[in-house]
Amino acid sequence: MLQSNFLETLEKKLLTLEEDLSHLSAEEQYERIMARVATRPNSVISPEDLLKQLKRSKDTGKPLKIKFGIDPTGPEIHIGHAISMINLSLFLRMGHELQIVVGDFTAKIGDPSGRSNERPPLTDEDIQKNMGSYERQASRLIDFKHKRVTKHFNSEWMNKLTFSEWLELLKGISLSSMIQRDDFRKRLDKGLGVSLAEMEYGLFMGYDSIALKSDIEIGGIDQYLNFHCCRNMMNQAGLKPEVILTYDLLPGISGEKDEDGRLVKMSKSKGNYIPIEADPKDMYGKVMSIPDEVMWVWYREITQISEDDCNKLKLLVESGELHPKDAKKLLARVVVATFNHYNLSTVEEAEKDFDSKFGKSSSLVPDNVVKVSFEAHEKMLDTLARVLQESKGHVRRLVKQSGIRILKAEKYIPMTEEELEKDTSFFKGSLVKVGKIHFYEF
Repeated sequence: MLQSNFLETLEKKLLTLEEDLSHLSAEEQYERIMARVATRPNSVISPEDLLKQLKRSKDTGKPLKIKFGIDPTGPEIHIGHAISMINLSLFLRMGHELQIVVGDFTAKIGDPSGRSNERPPLTDEDIQKNMGSYERQASRLIDFKHKRVTKHFNSEWMNKLTFSEWLELLKGISLSSMIQRDDFRKRLDKGLGVSLAEMEYGLFMGYDSIALKSDIEIGGIDQYLNFHCCRNMMNQAGLKPEVILTYDLLPGISGEKDEDGRLVKMSKSKGNYIPIEADPKDMYGKVMSIPDEVMWVWYREITQISEDDCNKLKLLVESGELHPKDAKKLLARVVVATFNHYNLSTVEEAEKDFDSKFGKSSSLVPDNVVKVSFEAHEKMLDTLARVLQESKGHVRRLVKQSGIRILKAEKYIPMTEEELEKDTSFFKGSLVKVGKIHFYEF
């Protein structure tokens, strides 16, 4: 009963978006924000400044300016791209202002972060086409027409920047620190080139922050070095450096790991992604295909689940009280809801389609089922005693305590004492559950 109540309450929380969080205190906002940042050390620069900014905002009634940069390098967004946007939505619901920066200028260079080669340059036509598609897809999470959401193209100020102004800003920037970037060093070690334009990419981002006087900038952990450039540039311009918030990269659906044993991030090049505009039925099915290890990462990154609730849910699965597939089905419902405006009828249709293809009973059949053979005319009581390596009296006691159940009509029904005396052949093809975690197929 306690498990059932917990799951019902949790599902209700995860399938309902809290539209207005402006009533939260600075400390409550801080807790919610920090619960979602990347798990690596120093993913926030700095937590103390973040709390001060939030307190100042509450005291003055002036919303913070949250910067988020977009380079429209492709026409399709996948749910891995959406992690920052989910957190951007959190800030908007808390009452802050969003500064969406479209990098039409920087897209012609391409972000070098994590790249083993130079990105091909984009034309103005490519950028305009991609941005139109991007805004349509991102609107599933962010209302671009909201009064506290402003969209900027960084060519607005980059094209007006004079060479003398740029040189003045560059005087305090160390070249040696920029060359130490891991992605640049790997390319140089292989004898590959790094263009000066790429090297200045993070500095151009920094000038965006100078132009907008941003309070906070958010993005994936792969933007960490670029964000430090932004802080350095703001400091060089005599401005208070923005707070950096970074988020973990979402693992792909395959659960593939790299040579260091880390889950490989979702990417179109790997084919391990789910488009943000995927058909809800396909989206649901792909979530159901992810490994259990990936499931827990997705719960943290995509859903609104609290750390305590996530730990409780994980404990239910690890103890055998809840099947992993049931936890995954809840995740699939929440993922579909998140990217479809929390439309519950869409969620129900997606789940109904999945169940019609794979059967509800599939969630009741674990991967660790033990197949049991039996002799002709062997009684079920004898078979169970042999398989469980227990006495017949112990098996009878388990049945009286409803400790042995048989799958019937997609439910585990307590086995009766009369059924114990039947030939095991009568139960051929049946699934029997003993206790909470042991399953046998006859």
